Amino acid sequence: MNIKVMKFGGTSVAHASNINKVIDIILDVNNKSDKIVIVVSALSGITDDLIMLANLASKGDLKYKIIFQAICGRHDQVIKELIDLKNKKRVVQEINEKYDELEKITANIFSAGELSLSALDAVMSFGERLSSYIIGEAIESRGIACEFVDSREIIKTDDNFGGASVDLEKSHKLISDHFKNGTLYIMGGFIGSTKDGQTTTLSRGGSDYTASLVGAALDAAVIEIWTDVDGIMTEDPKKMKNALLIPEISYEKAEEMAYNGAKVIHPKTIRPAVLKNIPIYVKNTFNPRGSGTKISNR
Repeated sequence: MNIKVMKFGGTSVAHASNINKVIDIILDVNNKSDKIVIVVSALSGITDDLIMLANLASKGDLKYKIIFQAICGRHDQVIKELIDLKNKKRVVQEINEKYDELEKITANIFSAGELSLSALDAVMSFGERLSSYIIGEAIESRGIACEFVDSREIIKTDDNFGGASVDLEKSHKLISDHFKNGTLYIMGGFIGSTKDGQTTTLSRGGSDYTASLVGAALDAAVIEIWTDVDGIMTEDPKKMKNALLIPEISYEKAEEMAYNGAKVIHPKTIRPAVLKNIPIYVKNTFNPRGSGTKISNR
């Protein structure tokens, strides 16, 4: 079976016009793969806003309410631009329930006057929980059936809040059992849950790792990491204009570069793919015809 896992993050999901580019890419490959799992990050900048929200609340600073309204406003704008009228009422109702949940958690942090790592994880999880639901509904608005998956149901971790370790055996079984029937799914990266259902995060940038875990569990043909650069470059292209694309690189070298600070891919992403010998492609959402960088055992 031809299974593809595609992860989108950063400026790829900054706002509605970029998300439309993401959906165009997904629809372009939808008929060419038997099964596609889309993994998305939070809207660009939202995770930082959520951390600020939690920190302000823990210090008793009522400015947290302004940040909360701004976070809701960003997502409301995306819904306004991407969701068709016949589904908008239902989507807004569902999103408002998530806003209410976030508001209650933040109010509890405000009342307690302290911020535990578990509470911070619960707050940070809303970036991916909101974006994955909204983008899934936006795909449906374009006439393609897309099943939303709550990542916390299939990514199981320990209780090391802030940077939880994944229970690979349990998660692999849940993933392979969950994705048996449909053809197009969407889920948030970066988040999981403990055995007793507490929300955890996999450390910043962990959506790449989520995509690799899912790909390995499903024996995917390919894992694609879609970002805002053409692939892995010889230098940071935002700092060096003469940076060159590396068209192909070994797992080992890519992992080494990631651990040494190359931000284009999360360091933990490589290991699950290596174990199943699944190639990883790093590609540019804004240049989808580009070849990108292939990471493999060559």
